[in-house]
Formats: sequence, C-alpha cells, structure tokens
Amino acid sequence: MQRDYYYEVNDRGVLTLDGLVQNDPAFLDFFFRRLAITANPHYPDHPYVSRCGDEMNYLKPADTPIVFTGFDGERLLYAYSLSVPMFPDRLRYSEDGILYHWAPVGGVGRIVPAVATEISRHIEHWGPYYAFRDTEHNSLTPFIPILSEDFLTVLRPRADSACIGCGAGNDNSFRLSFIHDKQANAVVTYIKPDARMQGSFGIVHGGMISLLLDETMGKCLSAGGIKAPTARISVNYRKPMMLGVEYEIRGWVDRQQGRKNFMRAAICSWDTRADVIADAEALFIALKGG
Repeated sequence: MQRDYYYEVNDRGVLTLDGLVQNDPAFLDFFFRRLAITANPHYPDHPYVSRCGDEMNYLKPADTPIVFTGFDGERLLYAYSLSVPMFPDRLRYSEDGILYHWAPVGGVGRIVPAVATEISRHIEHWGPYYAFRDTEHNSLTPFIPILSEDFLTVLRPRADSACIGCGAGNDNSFRLSFIHDKQANAVVTYIKPDARMQGSFGIVHGGMISLLLDETMGKCLSAGGIKAPTARISVNYRKPMMLGVEYEIRGWVDRQQGRKNFMRAAICSWDTRADVIADAEALFIALKGG
C-alpha cells in the first residue's frame, strides 16, 4: 500500500515534515539522492518526490529543492554529505542578489548567505553583470542573471582556439568573453585595458582599439553560426582610450546581403555609456559553405 508524506525545505536547506526538522545524516543523503521531479498533478505545491519503496516523499521547496549549505573550496555541499563541483560558469544570480549554482534537481540550487559571502570574495563587477576571478589561472568568468537565460548567452574563450582576442589556447590572448543578446542580434564585452595594450602616448594603442572592435563584430557573426573573416574595416578614433578604465564594447549586425555582412561596433566608457571612444563599420564575407 502506497504511503504519501509531504516534506518542505526552506531557503536555508532545512528539511521538515509536519514542522519537525529532519536532521538525520543518513536520511538526508538518502532523501536528496533519490529526489526527482514528479508529474503527479494532484500535488502541484509539491513538484518533487523522493521515493522509498512504497513511500512517496513529496517535497515543497521555498525556493529551490537543492540548497547549498557548504563549500570546501572546490565543491558545493547539500543534504548532509552530498556535493557537486563548483564551476564559475554555472553560477547565476537573481535580481535581488541571491547567488545560485547548477544543481542535479531543479536546474539550479540556492546558495545560503554564508557560502555566498565566501564565494563572493572572488566575484567582481563586469559591466552590469558579475564575473568570477580565478587569480591562480588569471581568468575571468562572467555569469548572467538567472531570469535572462532565454535570450542571453555567455560566449567564453575556447580551449581549442588560438585567437588573439578570444582564444584560450593562446597564452598571449586577451581571452575576451562576450554576452550574446539573441533578441538584439548583438554582442557586448567589457574590458579594462592593461599595459599590454599601451601605445607610445601612455594610452591604448590605436591598433588595439581596432582589434577590439573587429573581434567584437566577428564574435557577433560567429554567435549566429556565421564564419566570416574581415574584408574591410573603417575605424573612427574619437577620444583617447585610457588604461585601467572599464569600457563597454558592443557589436551588432547592420545589414546582410547574401554572403556580405555589414557590421557596426562601438567602444564607450562604461560609467557613462554615452561617451563614445571609437566606433567602426566593417564588411565581413561569409565563407562558402561555412
């Protein structure tokens, strides 16, 4: 005979049954290890179930079914001793500043404040978004708001690419990451130029500015599956680009005619966005069969 039980888990990861806290270590691991989505329409407030023989243990989460309550430097902990590896590119955040990470059930799991505070030591602003700073490998991994995943995608440096702008397979690459806005058919990135980009006047070299604009326009095309090298580019240098200042670089499709892709891009000061440093128009020719 089937027996049904109705559990709840709050936003701190505390599991209760009829108001009684369930804190037995073996039971917690057993319960959450078996947790899955249920399609039972009779329990819409309890969309998850942990089955144990004839027992159906339905779960109602206050936020997410998995709540991460610990972090050992490499893995996020939940239940009593269950865990998942922490990957910076799987972090997400809500509009009210709650930090989440991919979880095996429910898509994402909420991270409790104490753990979020520990992780946030490695998190910094990246334009209007956030990014995880890995000081050991000198890498920056942006991540996006949890409600924006339907139309925003993060384009990260690929290990198999030696591109000077965005390749992770080149020690000299700037390893730029981009946010692709599918609705606007545009990409954006943020950068604080360092000494590698310096010109003879102590400001960013004009060739580097051209590289950044070209890279951003090309990434906009590759985000749409178009392989197209640059055929022509025209850059307008309007104001000096300073070292150590954060800038926004945006690229978008102006128009397309067959294999011809007419692109535009602009570099703006991040603090004002209206202060255009440089802009460009370019023609990219799609490869045949590419």
